[in-house]
Amino acid sequence: MRKRFTVLILTLIFALSSTAGLYAAEKVKTPDQLITEAKAKIKEVSVQDAKKMMDNNEKVIFLDIRDKEEYEKSHLPGAIHMSRGLLDFHVNEIIEDKNAKIVVI
Repeated sequence: MRKRFTVLILTLIFALSSTAGLYAAEKVKTPDQLITEAKAKIKEVSVQDAKKMMDNNEKVIFLDIRDKEEYEKSHLPGAIHMSRGLLDFHVNEIIEDKNAKIVVI
């Protein structure tokens, strides 16, 4: 009887832990889901829209993430340069006005 009870308890523990693992795995988002969610929050603007922002003196920061060589050849006046590889680590340091629109080039 004691042996059956122990086996039953171990079976229940295993079943519950397996179910909990599956439930937790369902909440993890796939890379595609994360990209889709991020793109839904990003508004693409045309060159004409960006020019209007500049002409209207809107609070806008132009963040140029192209290679350094491309940036040095030509860039918007006042644009901030940061390579894409460093962007995730330092964006909070270079964007002072958290209320400004950010246009990534």
